[in-house]
Amino acid sequence: MELIVQQEKCIGCGACVRDCLRDLLYVEDGKARVKDGICIRCGHCVAVCPADAVRLAGQPEEEILPYDPSSFDIPSAQLLNFMKFRRSIRQFKDKPVEQEKLDLLLEAARYAPTGGNAQKTRYILLDESKDELTELALKTLYDAAERMDSDPTLRGMERYRGKFSTMYPAWKEHGEDGLFYNAPCVLMVVSRYPKAGTGRLDAGLASANAELMAHALGLGVCYIGFFTVAAAMEPELYRRLGIRDGEEVVSTLAIGYPNVKYCRTVNRKQADVTRL
Repeated sequence: MELIVQQEKCIGCGACVRDCLRDLLYVEDGKARVKDGICIRCGHCVAVCPADAVRLAGQPEEEILPYDPSSFDIPSAQLLNFMKFRRSIRQFKDKPVEQEKLDLLLEAARYAPTGGNAQKTRYILLDESKDELTELALKTLYDAAERMDSDPTLRGMERYRGKFSTMYPAWKEHGEDGLFYNAPCVLMVVSRYPKAGTGRLDAGLASANAELMAHALGLGVCYIGFFTVAAAMEPELYRRLGIRDGEEVVSTLAIGYPNVKYCRTVNRKQADVTRL
C-alpha cells in the first residue's frame, strides 16, 4: 500500500481522514487505518498529521519539513511587490548560471501543483546544443514568414512576419541572437500528457515557479514563445530535443544574469473581473 500509518505515533484525531481526497483512511479503535484503493500520493495526509504519523511508501524522508512560520511565511505585501518588480529580461551578462542555482529552479518547478498529483512535467536544459537549435528554430520561423499568405495553419501570425523574416538573416550574417538574446541557459518545460486533463496548465505552473525562483536568485528570465512556436512547426526540432510521442514543449525560458537594472515597477491594466 502507498500509505503507512505509524500506529505508535497515531493519536486517532482523524485529520488525515478528513483531508484525504480518495477516502482511503478511517479511524478504528482510536487509530487511523488504511483502506484498499488508489492513492495519488498527494501527501495531504503526511502534511496534516499533527503527530507526524503518516508516510508515503518509498518517498525520501528528508523532504518532509515541519512548518516553521519564521522560515516559511512571506508577508503578502512583500510577495506582491516581489511579483510586480520582476521583468522579462532580454539583456544578459556573459556569465554562466551556477549548477546549484539551476537545481533550485528545478526544485521550485517540481513543487508546482499538478492535476491529480500526476507530476507528468519534465525539463530540458539547453547548453552545448543551444546554437545548433537556435539556428534551426530561426530558419523554421523564416520559412514560416515566406508562406504565411498560403498556409492556413499560420493564420493569425501575420503580425510576426517582419520579425520572423529578419531574425534568421541577422543570425547568419552578424551572429545576432534575436531568439534567446544570448542567454547562457535555456530551460524547456515539457508536458508528457498535454492533451489530457491539466497537462499544459501543470507545465505552465512549473514554469512560473521556476521564473519566480530565478528572480529570487538574482537571475533574469524571458519566456521565449517564438521557440515554442518553431518547435511545434518543425519535427526535426522535436527530434533533436528528444521529445517523445505525445509530448509537447509548453514553455521555453531564457535564463541568465541580467545586464540591465530596473528602478521601479510599472503600471498594468486593471484586472478584468466578472462577478456572477
